[in-house]
Amino acid sequence: MTAVSTYQPDALDIAIMAALEGDIRRPAQTLSDTVGASPITVRRRIERLLEQGVISLAPLVDLHAAGYPNLLLIGINVEHISPFDVAHAIAALPAALTVNVVLGRHDIELVAALPSREGVSTFLTETLPRIAGIARVTPAMALDVWKFRRGYQAHSAEDVPREHRLLDMVDRRIVASLRQNARKSNRAVAAEIGASESAVRSRIKRMQRTRQISFEYLQVHRDDPMSAAFVGIDVHGGSGRSVCRALAIIPEVSFVATTLGRHDLICALNVTQIEQLTGLLHEKVVPIDGVKSTAPSHCLQQIAHQSELGLIL
Repeated sequence: MTAVSTYQPDALDIAIMAALEGDIRRPAQTLSDTVGASPITVRRRIERLLEQGVISLAPLVDLHAAGYPNLLLIGINVEHISPFDVAHAIAALPAALTVNVVLGRHDIELVAALPSREGVSTFLTETLPRIAGIARVTPAMALDVWKFRRGYQAHSAEDVPREHRLLDMVDRRIVASLRQNARKSNRAVAAEIGASESAVRSRIKRMQRTRQISFEYLQVHRDDPMSAAFVGIDVHGGSGRSVCRALAIIPEVSFVATTLGRHDLICALNVTQIEQLTGLLHEKVVPIDGVKSTAPSHCLQQIAHQSELGLIL
């Protein structure tokens, strides 16, 4: 988990961060015109925000394109050991994307990505049970993902699953070069990986076009805690799609997926205060037509969050 910076962004920093949302590779001149500061000042401010750990500028890589098509949402119950100790042990696993210690039916909520069904089986039956303190594992596998962060996909009965092209070796080297700062120029990336600038430019455009990578998301490391919850939802027969559509348009909902396992679907809620979380659940989620029951798990502490892999819808 990235350490929270003690640096306090000023009004110009905040304006620059807002201008980066939607395209973190937006040219300095365009940012300059938006925030009313010179391009040199904008560049220096971005460098300082990176150095101070306030923001991260890495491309989001689609899980399928990276070779991890199996997304699991796992509730874990712990016995005899602190759930925080167990959560730290889980966070060290390569498959772990997000690890939260929670208050609810489970002690820990884990989001994990695996490359194959065999990998899923091994992870659930061998890898997790070897960790001391884990008493019970209750998994769900994501089926149709309706929303991830701001990305939204309005599924219909006629939807044809999108083919996910895997990143090849050169693609991976480009992504690795951009990981620390996605604003690195195509020329600098080309020099680093030993390719032509035109090849780098065309590959980046192709990866964006095919939704293998995205530069839409600015990762901001907040200095105030975010109140978040995973909510398992069971629905009345035949209402799954309508419930997913209703959830996906709620701004505070960052993730919606139908699942195989624990519940009919699972969503993630993100707000800044626990009171908002309670209100959001009872005023916007529970009243949705078709919702039969909900099982929220409020995040007490996020132990790990890997923000460079996700779903690009």
